[in-house]
Amino acid sequence: MTPPIPSARFYGNSLDKLYEEFDKKIEESRKRRSAVLDDLERPRSIFRPAPYKEEFWKQHDALVDAAERSDGDDILCCFVFQDESGKRRFIVTYPEDFWTESEHVPAERRVFYEVIPENTPCFLYYDLEYETEINKDKNGVRMTRTLIDITCAYIKQHWNYICDRTMVINLDSSRPGKFSKHLIFSTKDVAFENNFHVGHLIKLICADLATFVDIDQETQHEILSKFDKKDLQELFVETDKGKKLFIDVNVYTKNRHFRVYKATKYGKNSHLIHAPDCKYIWENKSNNKEMEIFLKSMISYLPKKKRMKLLSFDEDKKAQLQTYSQYSQNNMARSFICKEYPKSPYPCLDKFVSDHVKPGKIRDSKFNEKQRAILFEVMGNRYCENIGRQHKSNNVYYIVDLIGKVMFQKCHDEDCSHFISKPIKIPPEVTFYFDDETDSLLSALEET
Repeated sequence: MTPPIPSARFYGNSLDKLYEEFDKKIEESRKRRSAVLDDLERPRSIFRPAPYKEEFWKQHDALVDAAERSDGDDILCCFVFQDESGKRRFIVTYPEDFWTESEHVPAERRVFYEVIPENTPCFLYYDLEYETEINKDKNGVRMTRTLIDITCAYIKQHWNYICDRTMVINLDSSRPGKFSKHLIFSTKDVAFENNFHVGHLIKLICADLATFVDIDQETQHEILSKFDKKDLQELFVETDKGKKLFIDVNVYTKNRHFRVYKATKYGKNSHLIHAPDCKYIWENKSNNKEMEIFLKSMISYLPKKKRMKLLSFDEDKKAQLQTYSQYSQNNMARSFICKEYPKSPYPCLDKFVSDHVKPGKIRDSKFNEKQRAILFEVMGNRYCENIGRQHKSNNVYYIVDLIGKVMFQKCHDEDCSHFISKPIKIPPEVTFYFDDETDSLLSALEET
């Protein structure tokens, strides 16, 4: 077989320079692509998986998909997109790919949230806000600085871990009439066991602050006494319900939706931007600063979590520090994936509550046999009788009193914490199924 004719001999030497130029462009293109891949900083093997993206209407399905398809440090995350109608869709993809796509979305439509999965490691975070018109004497930048220093002091006290303002990402979404910030303690080598543990610590700090500012000057606190009391008092702001801290303590709940960098709230023009007073030290090696801010400010995206130490702080205020491998071994049986909510002992009652909360659904139920009461957690319907409308972010729940044969609505919003609705009578065709048990219990109590 005759060998192919060398192109240079066939076309002559006139194309040599063209080939050289072509090779040069190929090499430049290869270098650009390599730089882009390096800049993404996705800690995957050389055999990078192809981009992945799936959309879901149900959060549960999205979380299951993200968990099942994530592999080691190759982590898929669950994001939320709220469209023009107010409906939320769930997107499972790599954070780097999500950022690349979201950059092309018009600013007014960037209503995006990160889902912080239940029982997964995450960074400590804050949601800070207050109305500026009724708090004109407040200095939000100074208040933020004070709060960061207090939090670092608590972390040092409980875990002997040193952090400071240079480890805290400070994002601002303030607008006329409203001061608003997100703080993310993006500590490279430690995180919290989950956002419930973060919440326990934040609520302790809030309780300590509330107590300390009300007591006389001579009383000492091992942490707060080191701060100027005027700075601590400044953290309390005026609201339509009286004075309270400028910290939202309702953001540490199951599968919480937390707004991401450059995103806005639905119907608002209040995008989260890099705050001028942010002291976080960014890595100079990144060529894509915007993506770096986005990735580092995510709460639950921890690609190097296997090499991190985890801080835990349970309801009993017990502080512990463990490696990720220890955490994994201790939590083998735990999972945030719940394929079906635990039913109450009375299917007919379950159906009654389910029908009442439509279009919402029951996501969990807890039966207190001693008090003869059942608590039903609800998702998809946040209507609260106290305010006469849906809550924007906090869910409601219902308590069924089996003895009184009535149901009450309550909610997880801090402002409604003491509210309980008018009793909702449970019909006889439902109470029929637990009447005998309740009557027997009452008879037994009367005899003792």
